[in-house]
Amino acid sequence: MTRRSFLLAATALASHLMPRPAAAAWPDHTIRLIVGFAPGGTADIMARQLQAPLAARLGQAVVVENHPGASGMTATSEVARAGADGATFLLAVSTHASLAAINRKLPYDVEKDFAPVIFIGSIPLVLLIDPRLAIRSLPELIAAAKEKPGALSYGFPGIGLSHHFAGELLKQRAGVDITAVSYRGTAPALNDVIAGQVSMTFGTLPAVMGAIKGGLVRPLAITAPARAEGLPDVPTVAESGYPDFDVSEWFGVIAPAATAPAVVRRLNAEIDAVLSEPGPKQWLRQNNVVRGPSTPEAFGARIVAEIANLTKVADKAGIAIE
Repeated sequence: MTRRSFLLAATALASHLMPRPAAAAWPDHTIRLIVGFAPGGTADIMARQLQAPLAARLGQAVVVENHPGASGMTATSEVARAGADGATFLLAVSTHASLAAINRKLPYDVEKDFAPVIFIGSIPLVLLIDPRLAIRSLPELIAAAKEKPGALSYGFPGIGLSHHFAGELLKQRAGVDITAVSYRGTAPALNDVIAGQVSMTFGTLPAVMGAIKGGLVRPLAITAPARAEGLPDVPTVAESGYPDFDVSEWFGVIAPAATAPAVVRRLNAEIDAVLSEPGPKQWLRQNNVVRGPSTPEAFGARIVAEIANLTKVADKAGIAIE
């Protein structure tokens, strides 16, 4: 082998063994964190809790962009098309899984078009009832529903949201007929419970805590496996007679499928560190956000399992979007 051939071969080998520049230099430009809901909602607030500390850790600007529409599908579709530049990520919520359970014609494949980055946490739902009703526990509610099928009603803020699935799963597990009423958001459903137009609703604690403290609604049960720190005296649905009942609103970050694994790992580690900083940690606690296994693999497994579970509930309840 000539000296020139040797040098060329050595250069090629070194180049092959070197990490890819895009991953090694990441991030080399502004990070976009896309939110599929309007400013001011829980998902938007959570994204902005990450924004400044994450930018400081990455050494690059992080921009939160709100692209509301179609229960999050608009933003999710955009992220699916973003490619492998490592600059565009989605602040995903539980509709990422629930829409896949009820819509067979999504413009993307939840499992193939995305790379899970990190599970941030879940917020339990609380079952709220009109306080003028003589019902003070979940067993009393079920007894009343069995006595007069269809007489009670529950409001929910959109087809396929976790609130909707909580109501349908409770009906299926308890074997009762409670009329479902769809609203355009949590606030209208809550207002109609307060006004006595519907019997009950489900809501995330940050959205309904004011109404609970004001005595406008009566909390009966928490839909998560454990009681909520903000409502320690309210039992879970599981404690009230329906084991393994778990429906929560969750949040996480996902990337386009083509994103380099090294980028996914780095972003996972940085967001995990941010969530342990005093400011974000305090916000999570104040809003009853429950952390969970946060590796990309664990988050991906959670999404797959949730789609399977919700599909069973949806099929039985006849919930579908064509």
